[in-house]
Amino acid sequence: MKIFLALSKKIAVLFSYAGSIAILSMMLLVVADVATKYLFNDPIDGTTAIVASYFMVALVFLPLAAVTISSGHLFVELFTQKMTPKSRHLLDLSNDLIILAYLLFISVCTSIEAIRRTKEGEAWETAADLMPVWPSRWFLPLGLAAMATVIVYRIFRHFQNKQDLGHKSQ
Repeated sequence: MKIFLALSKKIAVLFSYAGSIAILSMMLLVVADVATKYLFNDPIDGTTAIVASYFMVALVFLPLAAVTISSGHLFVELFTQKMTPKSRHLLDLSNDLIILAYLLFISVCTSIEAIRRTKEGEAWETAADLMPVWPSRWFLPLGLAAMATVIVYRIFRHFQNKQDLGHKSQ
């Protein structure tokens, strides 16, 4: 179990760094595009397509596991704060089971779509040429599957009655 946790954390950190690189690259590209547009009247071709198809998708989906580990998702405890610890534990367990089912379903669906788009060689038209965007289709199943590994670990922890990953201590 500790190996599974260590692997999940390493993947989460790696994907989080990839998301950080994506946001930094997006920032640099947009600044360069604006600068070349106003200084030389020649913007960088494909900036919008690159930002929309690669950088934004990467920065949203790749860090999901790290956000889950660090309890970065929103928790609204308006109705649950007065529940008994046992009731909250059961609610958290059922919530994690539903989240896992949803993540697995969406991971499979996005994987099928990524395979299809990869085979097609999906590309978007830019002002100058066609830009391949099929590689960015893989960010979704990878990010969602990484988050699912964290949820699986949390479910095992629920059954051990220990909740130290991805939840506030109760």
